[in-house]
Amino acid sequence: FFFFSSRRRHTRFLPVSWARRCVQETGVKNTVEKIPLFSVNAGPRDPNWIDRLKEEYLALIKYVELNKAEDNDWFKIESNKDGTKWSGKCWYIHNLVRYEFDLQFEVPATYPLTPIELELPELDGKTAKMYR
Repeated sequence: FFFFSSRRRHTRFLPVSWARRCVQETGVKNTVEKIPLFSVNAGPRDPNWIDRLKEEYLALIKYVELNKAEDNDWFKIESNKDGTKWSGKCWYIHNLVRYEFDLQFEVPATYPLTPIELELPELDGKTAKMYR
């Protein structure tokens, strides 16, 4: 027999959840606080898409600047003219070896309600995990 409790056993004794604690420990929260927030809620089909795209570019530029200041840059990316298709490179350094991958994604028509799916085409089909 299984017993289902309404109590939150796994997080009851923790002062914060594990996810929140991970964010605090890794400094992600500090980085996110330095990136400008979006005020325009628009997708590629919306007439306000250009304004949203400008905000996306400003946030991306700030994020890249923060990463470069901390010597932590890990990607280079560019978009097509209307900002719906993006491509570039991302990399990871492990044991002083740099692993570089192609990166691509398309902004879904229902963005920002639908998340963007990042694609690493070189890894597609090589592992049980889907990299897209």
